[in-house]
Amino acid sequence: MNSNRTAFSANAQQPGSCSSSPAGRAEFPSQFVSGGNRPEQENRLTWLDLHTRPPAVRQALITLLNEAMKDTSDAKRAGRFLLSLWSPGQYHQDLNELGFFERELNFAVRHLLNFIIAGQASIRQLLTHSEMEPVMAAWGDTSHD
Repeated sequence: MNSNRTAFSANAQQPGSCSSSPAGRAEFPSQFVSGGNRPEQENRLTWLDLHTRPPAVRQALITLLNEAMKDTSDAKRAGRFLLSLWSPGQYHQDLNELGFFERELNFAVRHLLNFIIAGQASIRQLLTHSEMEPVMAAWGDTSHD
């Protein structure tokens, strides 16, 4: 390998990446490289404040189940998200897709994920098979589940 290229790539900092300080901690640049949606992205940052509690989780599940049965651009995304939690080995979810949900669905996804992660729970503890059957029929292949 070319030693000049190796030295350059080892020392070059990519836009939006972090670097290590002498103390070994990661330092993130104050300005991130972004597209033309900066005000919209900054407005969405206010969505980060969540107070996830069981009633919010149940409402989140209802919101996602209802959306999955609609004829909207978010319906398939909601259905595939639920299926990926139900049977992750069978249904894969591109996590980048989660960023395209409208506000209410964004909250629903995050409440559900917060609860699952913090409570070390499975969606199968939160939903019954009969609650998931319509989603499976609409968006998934149920022959392997």
